[in-house]
Amino acid sequence: MPLLIPETDFSDQLRRPSTNKAAAKKFLAKYPKPYHLEGFIIPEGYRFVTNKKGKQIRLIDKTDSSNPRIIYAVNIELSDKKIGQRSCTQVMVWSDPVEEELTIGLPKKVFSALLEEYVIMISDEEQTNDGKRFWERRLIQSLKNGHFVYFYDSFQLGSQLIQINTVDEFLEEYEPLGWGQDNEHKGKMFIISKMKI
Repeated sequence: MPLLIPETDFSDQLRRPSTNKAAAKKFLAKYPKPYHLEGFIIPEGYRFVTNKKGKQIRLIDKTDSSNPRIIYAVNIELSDKKIGQRSCTQVMVWSDPVEEELTIGLPKKVFSALLEEYVIMISDEEQTNDGKRFWERRLIQSLKNGHFVYFYDSFQLGSQLIQINTVDEFLEEYEPLGWGQDNEHKGKMFIISKMKI
């Protein structure tokens, strides 16, 4: 599970207006298709879109059509290699701090939609402190919702998925194991699943 890292390049790129607008224009030039998120009302002048492969999702402010801006971005990876079952991993999540009123709760809603669609969500290998807080909240909420939550350490000999049954168990035993500063944490992951694995 995640190696804790400082701010990322994509965060720096999307935070600066000039590079954000360039990234928005590049994304829109590839003819994205609409992305539908149940319960999310897209404000006038905005577009919620995904790339053709469905692995990049963006909320874009087009109120100034010549200078669109990315307000929210997430990239996903689909794989069956990590745990032997098809799963989804968010490898990049970013929200514009200037548009907090619009994006508050949006990452949680997108995560929930991805869990609904792909059934199994796996944490990414590297996370910022914001990413860690996001995953802690998703894990706690999933335990409260009765989803299956697991811990896995690929560096342990004969490693197996360990089911986490309660919020207290997660906070006491597995939260301290899951994140850290050394490379071995890239082999540790948390898994949220709507079915027993």
